Amino acid sequence: MNQSPALQGILWMIASTASFSAMIISVRFLSDTIPPFEQVFLRSVIGLLITVPTVFGVLRQASRTFRPDRLGGLYISRGLCTFTGVSAWFFAIAAMPLAEAVALHFTLPVFGLILSVLILREKVTPHRWMTVVIGFIGVLIILRPGVAVLNYMALAVFLSALGYAGGDICTKMLSRTQPSRLIVLNLNIWLIVFAAVPTALNWHTPALSDLPMVLVMGVTAWAAHMCLAQAMKCADASVVIPFEFVRLPITAFSAYVFFAEVPGIWVIVGAGVIFFGTWRLATKEGGH
Repeated sequence: MNQSPALQGILWMIASTASFSAMIISVRFLSDTIPPFEQVFLRSVIGLLITVPTVFGVLRQASRTFRPDRLGGLYISRGLCTFTGVSAWFFAIAAMPLAEAVALHFTLPVFGLILSVLILREKVTPHRWMTVVIGFIGVLIILRPGVAVLNYMALAVFLSALGYAGGDICTKMLSRTQPSRLIVLNLNIWLIVFAAVPTALNWHTPALSDLPMVLVMGVTAWAAHMCLAQAMKCADASVVIPFEFVRLPITAFSAYVFFAEVPGIWVIVGAGVIFFGTWRLATKEGGH
């Protein structure tokens, strides 16, 4: 059965979201023994090692991405945005309940749609905006404003969401002309560059028992960004970004299984609202 480009983009985005959720769990496992900047560095090294063998056919094209032109600047901007997003995110994951952290992170689709209008000049249809509104209502149900207290870690989550949204927009711009593997290669290189100094200043040699989880973190992060790049190739950013909301129920369930963090009734209700919003968008865009 032929799938529309929008549906293909949605499916790639769901795969990306699932991979990011697996990465979150691995980061939480490692948060007691490996500092956040070092986690960023290690996951990027693993991603680079996976990606390098796939780019031999585009080495000449890859060399151009480090020149000080518009394309090279876009790669650097994407690296800086993602470094900001992932570093703040790793700090927050270590200090907050996972479901709450992920719920707060769902300001990302809101930032993403706003940036897609301002920067990409995409036309955001009413049902795309409605998906974000429904998803955000689900988040508010979970957080119940007035019950959850905003603190500096919550602000770190908002900074992370803004950083990731900026990275998503850069990815969309790059995906118009660049292969996905080249986009991911450059991202990992720039993440290593940005993380190198803080990692060296606070290096903790990973224990042997941590290495399997470090590998999981690196592989799932690589898979997430590959799927994200493919999603952006297939569909508008304003179509696929709202599917970030799917990460909440996946992560909440994983937090229960691995860390005995029991989701309350409001998490379950909010997750149901979020699923309704994303299912609604998938059915409308899938037929286009």
